Amino acid sequence: AAKPGEATAALISVLRSRQNAEGGFGLWGASVTSDEFVSVYAVHWMLEAREQGEAIPADLLQKSSAWLLQYAASPVPDAPSSGLWDLRNRAYAAYLLTRQGMVTTPLVATLRERLEARSPREWKNDVAAAYLAAVYQLLKQDREAAALIEGPVALLGRSKARQISRYYDDSARDAQLLYLVSRHFPQRARTLPPQVLQSLAAPLNRGEYNTLSAAFLVLAFDAYPARVQNTGLGRFTATQTAANGRQSVLELKGQMLLRSGFDGGSKALHLSNATGLTGFYAVTSAGFDRHPPGAELRQGMEIQRDYLDAQGQPVKSVKTGDEITVRLRLRATDADMIYDVAVTDLLPGGFEPAPQTSPQTAATQAADSARAAAPDQAQARDQAGASAGAMEAWQPQFADVREDRVVIYGSVSKQMAEYRYRIRATNAGTFLVPPSSAE
Repeated sequence: AAKPGEATAALISVLRSRQNAEGGFGLWGASVTSDEFVSVYAVHWMLEAREQGEAIPADLLQKSSAWLLQYAASPVPDAPSSGLWDLRNRAYAAYLLTRQGMVTTPLVATLRERLEARSPREWKNDVAAAYLAAVYQLLKQDREAAALIEGPVALLGRSKARQISRYYDDSARDAQLLYLVSRHFPQRARTLPPQVLQSLAAPLNRGEYNTLSAAFLVLAFDAYPARVQNTGLGRFTATQTAANGRQSVLELKGQMLLRSGFDGGSKALHLSNATGLTGFYAVTSAGFDRHPPGAELRQGMEIQRDYLDAQGQPVKSVKTGDEITVRLRLRATDADMIYDVAVTDLLPGGFEPAPQTSPQTAATQAADSARAAAPDQAQARDQAGASAGAMEAWQPQFADVREDRVVIYGSVSKQMAEYRYRIRATNAGTFLVPPSSAE
């Protein structure tokens, strides 16, 4: 376990490295143009961490809050494709400014005018309305707050088709709604039916979550029980049944989240809930697969990998100290474009990353050298590729080279794209090659 404050200090170091002169944050590093959502979200994290007693440097929060104010009051782009995105994000920013004690009444009035002009019907059922309702509640404008929170709350618990757009999907939206309602409208939260919590848990069972929606769910599931009646937790019990039929009681530890370990050989678990509250459970079996997948998976994306020698030919054996090129090819199969893809390429045992040329240009350089060595053959391949769909060099947003793997982030289209990097053999032996994955 990390020492108290250790994880926060590490995150603070990352934030400092990615903050620009204006106080906004870049997604992978400091840049002139801030990533607007990430910058707003970073301020939210700092405020929540500070409330939990973590040490947040005052200068870091002050500088980012200055950017937040400038951003919230800035003009909204006229691009039709942005939809509610820009205004929703500015409503989020206004909420965080209000949390810090700023009187944001003029700012909220301007945002409402813009929302009415751009999306007169849609915005009152959007999480943007919930953020503005929370602002009104913090400013003691109870009537405005109560009227505005009704539309978003009515969406909680409704079954719907999954929709994803940028950093916004149904799970992230519902989690933000439950968080805001629980924190600022506790009386309203107490009347929510159990189906609301079930609707938030359902995507988890289907694997339809990511780091962002999971983080918002953590906020929501922390705020909700803190503001509703939670007495009677001692009347929740659990037992396990061994293979021979013998039953034993499991010791549940914790408060709102009760945890216990159980024997891997148990044939049944029995949970008893006499609390009068709605309970949820999750069973986790930890470890590694005993049997790796027998065939490749193609679920929305396709990824291929080859190990190449200096002549660009596939290899299966090398000498210690030799360097080889890893060639990854990937594409989307079901959608024209998939954003925010993470490609994880585990290195074979006995290899380490070698010093890289510019990752973004590696594939281009390899293609240029091939053309120089055999221009006639390269021209023939280019002509064939033009008719069958030319290979393009993949331009990732960021490549994270670690000790045992390379993790690459970017967007994937239906056009097959190629990415290359180099590894070096360090140990003698025979090694299994772990699979690559993209998600």
